[in-house]
Amino acid sequence: MSIKYNPAISELMDFFCGTNHCGFSESEIAEAENELGITIPANYRLFLLKYGKDKVNKSNHELRDPLEIYSTYDAIQEDLEDEWAEEFAEAEKNGETQAYEDYPYFPLWKLPVEQWNTVTEEYIIIWHENQCVWTAGYLKQDLLDGVENPPVYISTKDDYVTYGKCADNIEEFLKLMLYDAAYGWNGGERFTKQQDIARVISGWCGPKQHASVRKSWYLSGR
Repeated sequence: MSIKYNPAISELMDFFCGTNHCGFSESEIAEAENELGITIPANYRLFLLKYGKDKVNKSNHELRDPLEIYSTYDAIQEDLEDEWAEEFAEAEKNGETQAYEDYPYFPLWKLPVEQWNTVTEEYIIIWHENQCVWTAGYLKQDLLDGVENPPVYISTKDDYVTYGKCADNIEEFLKLMLYDAAYGWNGGERFTKQQDIARVISGWCGPKQHASVRKSWYLSGR
């Protein structure tokens, strides 16, 4: 395969998975929307319908299946109930809440869910990295407002509270995910070969810079 800059999503999916793609059904997506109370943006719906079950979506980091998409508010509530509510209550009872003032869930525990938006927005999570530490998704309000091609946000700390925009739209986000998958492994074989990387680099920098970049890779253990 020759080097090509900024390929389309369809080209990337063909590169990773061939032309026999597998997607989710309309009924599976509709069931997920009903559970969440939102409508999935049309362009992401099309991706799920055509490519949603392709293996590359889970080969490195992971796009969540439609029925596994969830809300950050739901995740926070679950974490509070399972791990923190009792501990926070005990600390408040004993006048020892100072130790928790910087903990991101503590101010949410003190508020009704209806006021959580004063601390954090609610996001619909469609992706997580391979250890489930970082998550990414849509701002729920964008979906409720019917924004046709909304941006995607990624967590910037190890929690469901702090997010920042990482892509202007789903196509940009999917390309970031797929480019990242190119440096992962699939069946023991790297998607992107070392010689291909070297060929790309040699196209935008001279021999001295090329050697310098290669040296920096080796020193950094890449």
